[in-house]
Amino acid sequence: MSRTRRTTVLAIAAATATATLLTGCQQDIGTGTPASPSSGSAQQGARTAGDVGPDGADASRREVLTDDGGYVVRGSRISFVYRNGTRYTVDVGQQIPAGDTTLRTASGVLVLKGGTATWTQNGAATTVNGQGAGAVADRSGAIVVTPDGSVTCANSQGLQFVGSNGSRAAASTGGAFYTDREGKQVTLGQTPGATTLAGRYTVCNVGDTASMDLFSDVLFEFDSDRLTPAGRAVVASAASTIRQDVQGKTVQVVGHTDSKGTTAYNQQLGQRRATTVANELRRQVPGATLQVRSAGETEPVAANVTPDGKDNPNGRAKNRRVTLTWEK
Repeated sequence: MSRTRRTTVLAIAAATATATLLTGCQQDIGTGTPASPSSGSAQQGARTAGDVGPDGADASRREVLTDDGGYVVRGSRISFVYRNGTRYTVDVGQQIPAGDTTLRTASGVLVLKGGTATWTQNGAATTVNGQGAGAVADRSGAIVVTPDGSVTCANSQGLQFVGSNGSRAAASTGGAFYTDREGKQVTLGQTPGATTLAGRYTVCNVGDTASMDLFSDVLFEFDSDRLTPAGRAVVASAASTIRQDVQGKTVQVVGHTDSKGTTAYNQQLGQRRATTVANELRRQVPGATLQVRSAGETEPVAANVTPDGKDNPNGRAKNRRVTLTWEK
């Protein structure tokens, strides 16, 4: 990213943050009753026609997602999904209508229009578009995600920047894991060349949390919970990266799948894969405290199918992942 663009992003984050009380940041937590990564309360559900996916049974659940992000609605809750993997969930206090809408509640105003979602509360706006770009702003801090996946965080620690290729400024705020063509060498924060993206590492989240996404297509054999050689290398690299951060803390290990297959099978597969990663982490980080669960297919970060109902392999690949989350 150019110096000029970086300055612009920092300025946007600073402007967004001025409307907030800067005390920290959070991931997958919103106003009202939080839907945290460790809550284990995700409902199984459908994607309504016109959004994403035909399977499931919960008519209140719908996804407006592209390969890069968007939003997911379930009853009175909306999850803003950003291209760097961050999910921010808000309970607006009322059932959210289908389609484009402007909903005024006692807590704030929700506007859904043309694939973009905006939640405004106490003068601070949280927004996301179909590129997975936008901002999260609440009383704890603010983040800005740009269309190329770069992130700026404004909180009590000041401004922190991480580029989509792992370049950093002001703090060690994250990066990306890549494997070489043979899947033998794993690097963090290197510009992609003849490599495969294996995971993402971000501490620039709201809620003073850190998170890591490890992608299942590198970790596991097809439709299996058995680690590949590259998968073992990725988990070892992840363990080395977080070892000091997680001492004395609880790490949430959550397995995610795409929407192919039955909801029950995906829930089981997500649990098996999360357990495999957790067992490997325990060997790499002795004494680590881990909580393991499955979200199955219920927390996508990309569209499983295209708007016309065709299969979307790129989106499904992003949804197949194991996430690690812990407090900073």
